[in-house]
Amino acid sequence: MVRCVDEAEMTVQFRDYLLAIARRWWIVALVALAATGGSFFLTKLQPPVYRSTVLLINSARLEWGTTMTVQVLLRQQEQQLQTAALAARVDERMQLGMSTGEIQGKLRAKSIADAITVRLDVEDTDPDRARKIALGYGLLFQEDKSAEYAHADAENRLSVAMLEEPQKGTLVGPNTKMNTLAGAFLGLVLGLALAMILEYLDDTLKTPEQIARELGLVTLALIPRRQP
Repeated sequence: MVRCVDEAEMTVQFRDYLLAIARRWWIVALVALAATGGSFFLTKLQPPVYRSTVLLINSARLEWGTTMTVQVLLRQQEQQLQTAALAARVDERMQLGMSTGEIQGKLRAKSIADAITVRLDVEDTDPDRARKIALGYGLLFQEDKSAEYAHADAENRLSVAMLEEPQKGTLVGPNTKMNTLAGAFLGLVLGLALAMILEYLDDTLKTPEQIARELGLVTLALIPRRQP
C-alpha cells in the first residue's frame, strides 16, 4: 500500500514539473535561443585555424631493438621536436619572424609506435605559414638525425625522413556546428533549471491536486478565469 502511495505521489510530482515547464516554456526557449545564438556568433568571431602535418619515419634494422626501446626513442624525439633551440632554427631557416614561444605554441607531437613514426601537427591562422613551419621542422630534424648517425655502425644506424612534404594547412576550426549544438544543449539545460528554480520559489497553489496534497482540503468548485 505504501509503495502504491509513493508511486502515486511521484507521478503527481512529475506531472507538476511538466506543468511548471509548460507554464514557463518561454523562459526555456529564450535561454536556449540566447545560448545558441551566442555560441554561433562567438564561434564566427574566432579566427580560422589551419593544420599542416609532417610524418617523420624512423628506419632501422628489424632487430634494432625491443618495443620498449622504440617507445623510448619516439618519446625522446617528441621532446626534441618541441625544444626552444629547434624552434629558433626553424624560424631562422624559414624566415618566419616569430618568437620561439609562438612557434612552440603551434606544435603538437605524437608518436606512433607501430610505425616507428612521429607525427607533428602545426596549427596556425595562416595555412601557408602552417606548412612552412611543418616543412622547416621536417627538414631540420632529418638533417640532425642524419648527422647524428652518420658514423654509427650499420646495425645501430637510424635514419629519419619525412614521408612526404607537408601540404598547405587545412581548416580544422573553429567547429561552428559543434559549438552551436553544444550551446543549444547548455542553454536548454540552463533554461529548464531556471524554470524549476522559479517554480520552487513560487509558493502559490495552482491546481486542485496541489491544494489536496499541501493543505489536505477538497476543492468543491473552480472559478474559471475570465477572458478580457
